[in-house]
Amino acid sequence: MQGTKIRYFIGGIMLAVAGQTQAEALQPDPAWKQGKLENGFNWQILQTPQRPNDRIQLRLVVKTGSLAEKTQQTGYTWLIPKVVLFSSKSLSSTKLDQLWNSAIDPKYPLPPAIVSYDFTLYSLSLPHNRPELLKDALNWLADAAGKAVFTPETLQHAMKMGDTSVATYPPDIQDPVWRRRLKGSTLLGHDPAQNAHQPIDLDKLKQFYRQWYTPDMMTLYVAGHVDSRTLPENISQAFSSLKGKRHTPATIAALSPMKPDTIGIISDKKKEDTLSLIWDLNWQPINDSQVLNHYWISDITREALYRYLQLGLERKNDKALKLGLDCKVQYHRASCALNLNTATGNLKQAMEYLAAELVTLRDKGLPKGQFDELYAQKQAQLSQLFAMYGHTSTDILINQRLLSQQSNVVDIAPEQYQRLRQAFLASLTPEMLNRELKHILSQEVAFILIQPKGEAEMDVDQLRNSFNQIMLLTPQKDKVDIPAQPPISKPDAKAS
Repeated sequence: MQGTKIRYFIGGIMLAVAGQTQAEALQPDPAWKQGKLENGFNWQILQTPQRPNDRIQLRLVVKTGSLAEKTQQTGYTWLIPKVVLFSSKSLSSTKLDQLWNSAIDPKYPLPPAIVSYDFTLYSLSLPHNRPELLKDALNWLADAAGKAVFTPETLQHAMKMGDTSVATYPPDIQDPVWRRRLKGSTLLGHDPAQNAHQPIDLDKLKQFYRQWYTPDMMTLYVAGHVDSRTLPENISQAFSSLKGKRHTPATIAALSPMKPDTIGIISDKKKEDTLSLIWDLNWQPINDSQVLNHYWISDITREALYRYLQLGLERKNDKALKLGLDCKVQYHRASCALNLNTATGNLKQAMEYLAAELVTLRDKGLPKGQFDELYAQKQAQLSQLFAMYGHTSTDILINQRLLSQQSNVVDIAPEQYQRLRQAFLASLTPEMLNRELKHILSQEVAFILIQPKGEAEMDVDQLRNSFNQIMLLTPQKDKVDIPAQPPISKPDAKAS
């Protein structure tokens, strides 16, 4: 889903593969078997015989979240998962306990439910050698999807629950940078973790549930070593009785563009200074080879930029400086943040070092040796594509699928990926990459400084002015909204 970490960066060059006269449509990976029931309920199944011992992954996506709530319904989307998690119309309490004792991956635990502004996600992870649990899991998910048990007892139990079983996306909705991002957007005032107003009217809660939990707005994803011939019938048996159809149009969850402002934030969760340079862009789906190539040139440029800075830090041997790159697609906006973490008192010097390195990279380009090393690595990774795909676990495969579906990105088969990727690498030159670097590093960025609470506040405007002087940037009167590139989930066996 949204929020999964992605390998993504920004750019402005629409690269055409040599000899390609027009964009080639991307074809959905046929390994994912898809179907729809008569009531509109969608399902997708990926059979993974190459991973027989992996856990079987199930994800139920309901296209509703806190944006659907009116003022008097605040907190309903947060409350509903708490009700359905530990109650079931189809399973006895013993069977439900048995399901939950096995439905969380001990190595990579996910919250059973995640609530966001425009979706609710239910996640189960089952042992591969417990086939009886799969049927119980389908029945429980069907109960959650349209047969929830709303009684004074289940409501009281839900109200006493902590927040460990239900999470939000974004994970920290009180993060100060996220609160800034919400300004001017349709999301403002609709936080997904708000508690419902007391006392709760049970009839109104049921009505809200029936209005927004409709089968035509749900998709079940299953990945694992399952029988893709019989599983569709099992899905039909569990979900075909669901009733209802969405009549009320949902508000589109969309962030507003992030201006290249200078922002200072004091946080009680930070222990060191963090300086973030953030590029913010409009979101553009990917469905043909031209846009895919656009993504690839941006992606490899991002990697080259990050590697260049990391190698510089290694030569500098300054362990007080730490770099990170955090890129994501959220609600029709894409962003990439270059984060510099350093100890108190070292910030100005660290900022000047970072700016000088970026200027050198922008004006002189990537050293030829670093380009050759990166290019050779990408060729080697492509030659191991099918082996990497075979070693990709089912949890990564299903999460990648959800991310692609959420972002309107065609999840292509490895065969088409290999052919298009080889053509892209054959056309890639240092000049192309350096043009993209220059384009990226000539854009204005949001400049955000987060300092620990209790530390003497720095003048963030003065820090920004010093940064601009080094970068030789002047404020742009008219900011052009550059299209963003599509996401690839990380780790990703297909996108190296």
